Amino acid sequence: MSSTDLDTRDQLFDHAAGYLKHLRIIIDKLNDNLYIQESKALPGSTIGKHVRHILDHFSLLFTALDNIVLDIDTNGSEGNLHHPLGPVNYAHRERNPATENTVIGGQASIDRIARIIEQMKRHSSTIPRFITIADTLPGGGEGSFLSTVDRELWFCIHHMVHHNAIIATLMYEFDLEPPTEFAYAPSTIKMAHMAGNN
Repeated sequence: MSSTDLDTRDQLFDHAAGYLKHLRIIIDKLNDNLYIQESKALPGSTIGKHVRHILDHFSLLFTALDNIVLDIDTNGSEGNLHHPLGPVNYAHRERNPATENTVIGGQASIDRIARIIEQMKRHSSTIPRFITIADTLPGGGEGSFLSTVDRELWFCIHHMVHHNAIIATLMYEFDLEPPTEFAYAPSTIKMAHMAGNN
């Protein structure tokens, strides 16, 4: 793996950790009643459910990488183009009820994923490139396709931003004020800063 690729991967880990830190700060200010309060605009939707959903995706990806990180000497036999890691199936989520039902459960789950990201970054150079993704297709069947670890980490980050935006919407509904950049993608933040400098 080139130094440029490693730098990109480390930036992704840092970016994921940053968004998780913001999410942790958000829920630290909530009580359990607000955390599980259902939205009127989005029936059935709660802040806790979106926190759990965000973390489920990171957890599934990191589970596929876990053995590789712990067993550094893979000899290139796993995670290459002909023998990719996985499959990771985002439809097969555990849906831990403690994460979505209590603030302390959400905090513990965020902290767990943050610790895994820290561990992954320390072993970044040993993580293979290719991974197989499986998911439910529009027709109801399952399909699988080849991806890369970095692309899936980027997917998890963007997926998180999308749900952060929903969490921000729920906070406004509950008369709470989310941080300004909490729910914006990096490109949106960059464009806003550029516009502000003109």
